[in-house]
Amino acid sequence: MMDVSSDERLVDKYISENRTGPAVKLLFDIIIRCSRGRDFSKAESLREKLMEVDPMALSEIIGSAEIIEEEKSGSLDKVHMNVWSGLYGKLTPEESNALFYSMKEAVYEANEYIFKKGDHNSMLYFINQGELKMVYEQKGKEILLKRLRPGDMAGQDTFFSISVCTTSLSTLSRVKMNYLENDVLARWNKEIPTLEPKLKDYSLRIESAHDLLRKKGMDRRQVERHNISGKVAVQMINASGNPVGKAFRGELSDISSSGISFYIKTSDRKNASILLGRNLDLLFAVTGNAALEKITQTGTVIGVSYHLFNDYIIHLKFAKEFDPKLIGEIKRSANAGSRPKT
Repeated sequence: MMDVSSDERLVDKYISENRTGPAVKLLFDIIIRCSRGRDFSKAESLREKLMEVDPMALSEIIGSAEIIEEEKSGSLDKVHMNVWSGLYGKLTPEESNALFYSMKEAVYEANEYIFKKGDHNSMLYFINQGELKMVYEQKGKEILLKRLRPGDMAGQDTFFSISVCTTSLSTLSRVKMNYLENDVLARWNKEIPTLEPKLKDYSLRIESAHDLLRKKGMDRRQVERHNISGKVAVQMINASGNPVGKAFRGELSDISSSGISFYIKTSDRKNASILLGRNLDLLFAVTGNAALEKITQTGTVIGVSYHLFNDYIIHLKFAKEFDPKLIGEIKRSANAGSRPKT
């Protein structure tokens, strides 16, 4: 990084003396030098300062933005850009720069795990070089789902939703890749809101872990699920079973002998993501069936998915299998024509 501290002190001196013109001129000059030196973070922060010093210095404000974007475009990793030309071809220059400069680089040697089944992974991986394998572990055996090579993406199942990994990913050779951390989505939403939908749309064209499991006949949902409606009271609990924090309410969605899904409403994704991996104590009643009132059940949250209008669907795995008799009651209600809301 370039050392421009002495120039910044001079800018501050000009500002303290109300000499706006020299301050703007020097700031513009520092921004150009930082951009050409590829210190884009510093260039961006100085441009913010330029807009504060003189919001009407439109020539310098616009010109500095163009220079930063131009220098960013000129310094993109050519190998990465060639491998991912199909993705970048769908983005504007501004979106391309935002995507590339939000990424970090990683290198793995052969036989290293990127993530394992059951892990909380919040990263999206872009493979530039090398080969990996995605496997599903079942009854102590590893079942190969896919070999990943340059141009393949991994982690999309848990990057765009809040869920634990259902598969494991490890290297077969030395691997170079870029990755995004999930918290970048909140920044993009403010600065460049068109980027996330385009990236998500591109990722949907690539077979996800769930798609591969379904193709192999190993769908994660191996038990029959039944739509239900009704209210649920939810209490987070610790390992000892004691309450943690305040209870909250939700709306039931579906149930099986091994788990349940319900909706909660929150405007903050972080509030929803906090629930992943937590133990919950539930008290619920299924609408329209007296035999299904005041049911209690505990379990662990294994997935959180965004729905619509600040609704999130919480997927919980029961600590103990749900009473088969009660499942039978739910099936009879469904067969009798009582179709719950979803």
